[in-house]
Amino acid sequence: MNHEKLESIIERSFKTEPDYHLPDNFAQMATSRVVQRSQWLTDLFEYLYLIAIVVLLLGAATGTYYLVNKELLLQIFAFISGNAVQVAMVVFILNFILFADRVLLRLLFSRWNRT
Repeated sequence: MNHEKLESIIERSFKTEPDYHLPDNFAQMATSRVVQRSQWLTDLFEYLYLIAIVVLLLGAATGTYYLVNKELLLQIFAFISGNAVQVAMVVFILNFILFADRVLLRLLFSRWNRT
């Protein structure tokens, strides 16, 4: 392509209107979506960190009770194994409450505040 054709193409493209139109608040919408996604990841990692801390604290407490009083720990494990379904349901419900509090509610409130 020679230089004159290229200049004529550029001039025509500057004179004509584009076929698409971005909304006036396009930059604000794009920024809010990026912020929302980063907030979602931050909330999810905070939840996972809390779960890890609770598991580590339970492990430390179990190890301490094992060293101090093995019989009490054996009674606790016998209770848990005897009532496995109930204990699993309580753990599931508490985990869901923590997840809802730390992740889901923040996500819902950020969506409500956006509108």
